[in-house]
Amino acid sequence: MKKEDFVNKRQSFAEKPIGELIDLLSSDELQTRFFAEMCLRDATNT
Repeated sequence: MKKEDFVNKRQSFAEKPIGELIDLLSSDELQTRFFAEMCLRDATNT
């Protein structure tokens, strides 16, 4: 994944509500779980 793609994907996940990020943690796709966890940590300052 290119840096620009990473930044764009992270931004799109950062706009999701916390409840949706929590739901995405159970995704079958590793990349989806990774971005969901990263943005959930950002949103909750953990």
